[in-house]
Amino acid sequence: MLIVRLRLRRGWTAEEDARLEKLATENRFRHWHRVARQMPGRSHKLCRDRWRDHLARDLYSRAFTAADDAELARQHRRHGGRWKDISRHVHARTTRVLKRRWKELLRKKNGAEKMEASTSPTLQHPLADVLAAGLSSCSLGGGPAGDPRLGSLALGFACMAV
Repeated sequence: MLIVRLRLRRGWTAEEDARLEKLATENRFRHWHRVARQMPGRSHKLCRDRWRDHLARDLYSRAFTAADDAELARQHRRHGGRWKDISRHVHARTTRVLKRRWKELLRKKNGAEKMEASTSPTLQHPLADVLAAGLSSCSLGGGPAGDPRLGSLALGFACMAV
C-alpha cells in the first residue's frame, strides 16, 4: 500500500498578515527566524517573502532614484562587493536587488564609454585614416572586353608613406 502525503499551501489570513506586520516591525524587518517562531506553520522564508512580496510590495519594488543610485555607489565604495553589508545601509533593498542594480549601472556606464570611444576621433586607430585614403584611390581595371569582373584590383598604396 502506497501512502502519498500532499502538503497543501494554505493562504494567509488577514489576522496572520496583521500579526506578521507587527512582528516584522518589532524585529526591524531583519530577524525572520524570530518572526517565524511566533507564526505557527510558517517558515522564516515564507514570512519574509510574504512581507516583501505582498505587505510591503510598494516599498520594495519602487523604482531606483538618482539618490538611491548615489547611495548605492557610496556604500559600494565603502564595503566593496559585500552585498549583505551594503543592504544593511540601504533602506528597503535586498542584496539581490542591489547587486542587480549595480550590474545594471555598470553596464550603462560601460555602454556609454563604448559609445564615446567609437565616436571619438582621438581614440581611432592611427592607420584608419591612411587605409581609408588608400581605399578611396582603388580602381578596377577592366578586362579585355571592358568587364570589371575580369580586371585586376589596383591599389594606390605604392607611393604612400606609413
